[in-house]
Amino acid sequence: MNCSKIVNTILALGTCIIFLVFSSCDSTKHVPKDKYLLRSNEIKLKATVPLTQKGELKENLSSLVVQKTNTYSLIGNMPIKLYRYNLRYDKYEKDPKNFQLKTKSVEPPVLYDSTLKKKSAQNIRTYLFNKGFFYAKVTDTTIYKKKKAYVTYNVETGTNYLINKIMMDVDDSAALSIINAHQKLSTLKSGADFQYDALEAEKSRIATLLRNNGFYKFTQDNISFELDTFNKQYFKDAENPFESAVNFISLQKNNKKPTLDIRVIIRSEDEKREAYRRYGIRKIIVYPDFQNAKDLTDTNKLINTEFDGVQFKYHHYYVREKVIKNHLVVFEGAYYSQQDYDETINKMNELGIFQTVRITYTEDTVNAAYNGYWLHCYITMTPADKYDYNTSLELSNGTTYLAGTNLTLSLRNKNVAKGANLLTLSLTGGLESFFDTTRNRLDLLSRSGGFNTSIDFPKFLFPIKQSRLSSINAPRTVTSAGIGLVERIDYFTMINISASLTYKWRETKTKFWEVSPAFINRILPTIYPQFEALLKNNEYLQNTYKPTFIQGENVTFTFSDKEKKKGINYNFIKVSGEEAGILMKGLNGVFPSLMSSYAQYLKFDLDGQKFFNRRHSTLAFRLQAGVGIPYDNAKTLPYIKQYFVGGAYSLRGFRIRTLGPGSYKDTAGTLLAGNIIDRTGDMKMEFTTEYRFDVVKLFAGAIKLNGALFADAGNIWLTRPSNSYPGGEFAFNKFGNDLAIDAGLGIRLDAGFLVARFDFATPVKKPMYADGTGNWMLNDFSNLWNQIRRNDWVINFAIGYPF
Repeated sequence: MNCSKIVNTILALGTCIIFLVFSSCDSTKHVPKDKYLLRSNEIKLKATVPLTQKGELKENLSSLVVQKTNTYSLIGNMPIKLYRYNLRYDKYEKDPKNFQLKTKSVEPPVLYDSTLKKKSAQNIRTYLFNKGFFYAKVTDTTIYKKKKAYVTYNVETGTNYLINKIMMDVDDSAALSIINAHQKLSTLKSGADFQYDALEAEKSRIATLLRNNGFYKFTQDNISFELDTFNKQYFKDAENPFESAVNFISLQKNNKKPTLDIRVIIRSEDEKREAYRRYGIRKIIVYPDFQNAKDLTDTNKLINTEFDGVQFKYHHYYVREKVIKNHLVVFEGAYYSQQDYDETINKMNELGIFQTVRITYTEDTVNAAYNGYWLHCYITMTPADKYDYNTSLELSNGTTYLAGTNLTLSLRNKNVAKGANLLTLSLTGGLESFFDTTRNRLDLLSRSGGFNTSIDFPKFLFPIKQSRLSSINAPRTVTSAGIGLVERIDYFTMINISASLTYKWRETKTKFWEVSPAFINRILPTIYPQFEALLKNNEYLQNTYKPTFIQGENVTFTFSDKEKKKGINYNFIKVSGEEAGILMKGLNGVFPSLMSSYAQYLKFDLDGQKFFNRRHSTLAFRLQAGVGIPYDNAKTLPYIKQYFVGGAYSLRGFRIRTLGPGSYKDTAGTLLAGNIIDRTGDMKMEFTTEYRFDVVKLFAGAIKLNGALFADAGNIWLTRPSNSYPGGEFAFNKFGNDLAIDAGLGIRLDAGFLVARFDFATPVKKPMYADGTGNWMLNDFSNLWNQIRRNDWVINFAIGYPF
């Protein structure tokens, strides 16, 4: 089919679509007689709040409107889903359970309901009252025009109250003393705007504070508030009404807000005052392989042991007592604490060997009468499967190769030596192939494989003592070793033997550290004759593909508030620094023949991510940057430490390791087609923006079909000029020209436990090469059409999101 036929076909289809759309463009076509289509809900707000807060307040009030309009498009402001409903009106009327109706891909007309308008107005009044606007006025009007209803809510908030004084009324001295000692953390502040949300937050804070200090039976029901809105500034002299009136008018003219006093009342209503009893922990009984309630009563059939004051009851010796004890945050003889309860459950789950963890407390009624109030703590846990298996598959294609695949298989033993030690064995393999047009056949481009093993201990091993950090910091030690092989057909084979020791711990709930005091890599390349000819004229490649020994250290700091913000609008920052060569240089000074070729470099990396979440969409940003600086006798970074871009987790419009460095272009043609050599550099920078959105739920919601629009930008560079790669060095004055940009769309199948991702991307801008080629690829629509026609797209398949 030639181009003219394609154009004629597109025009014919377009004409049909336009005809069908316009035939359904009467949005009131199926609105019954005496009914109206709800066209708009408008909030007209008059408020005494700062301009920066007015927009947020208006948005919050809009969300309280009960009856929403049909969905209107951002472009053209058209109810597309309603138009689609009208196109097949008879079908949807007969089939109200239709799949498209359920998934809301089409929408019936929203018919105006005046009763819901009244409920919306009441919702707005209640919301404003809770925000301290006690005398807000809300009126509504409806305008009817051409079978459409336009609703306007006129909102006058009035003046909101400020908090004047906070007074504590507690009839227990111990509770009052604890509350006063932590009053700086109160959510109620003198001079702040009053909000009922602050009262609820304060109630929760006080209840949590007391429960963390032994008040086991204390609840939020023991806390109440009294508000005194009588503004004494208006009535300085109660016997002089003229002065009171003058004061009132003066305060209004000065725009001073009215104030209120808050009395916090804490009572134990029962005669025994049980809410004020402070409980301690007398016994801790742990069931590591709990089966059912019979275990709690028929303990003779269980193995009974005791370790460091904690009782253990087993069916089988599932895990060593010391492991459990070292991760307990509940302690014998300490006051009951809700925080310790929560933290202990978290710590047990972090061990990874339990499917469920439950903690229950019972009162010690025997000793309570003469020896205070005590609790017995029962920790019941059911074991998880000891082994699990995982697979990870990546598929991709590009304009320079037909298909690439990488498969990873892993096996995990989560309880090695009954110590909750995690043993991981993983096997990886990958192939890349290309279509050789000269010989009209599929040829192998490269193959890779590797085997890695690691053991993750839930504690610090030598030389750091366990006592240096508490179990709250989740200390772990990871030892690993592995071997990997990469073969570029007809060019080289590279073997990498590695080992490392890493300590991990959590400083706070948002801050994490990883320190590797020692890691080693032994790189053993085998160069084939065809590649050796290239190395003779390329100093950079000579230094890259030579036998090298790496011994170094690494420190990584991570900040993530995803858990704190419950996955909403959260941040992620990862910073790491690495050094290699100092120790080897010192040893070589003492033992000159120890190692002739070893790496010397400093390396710094940054990974920053920001997420903005909405109900059905997420806007995600990512910045990655890194630089490696070889020093002393080293000319380049080792091959495995160099940077590259492209592929499913980088610039998705470019095949992996085919871009850069900088604006370098292989004009000699030695690295073309199936003979491509990896493009690597000493420096990297990447920017990614991705808009993720819900599309539809499949199989009753078991799988979510989601979409994404994305753009990637970045490149790699050399830190110093190289005759082998002209234009490959980094310079600020050519940074913009060196950037490569791609754009694309993605489809994601989210099954909860697994996300299958398909990303389709095309280059939008290539680096400006010295010969004048490259730069923007899409100067006009015809260029985009040419890229689509040439199939100039890179298809990436991977498991999981790119970040």
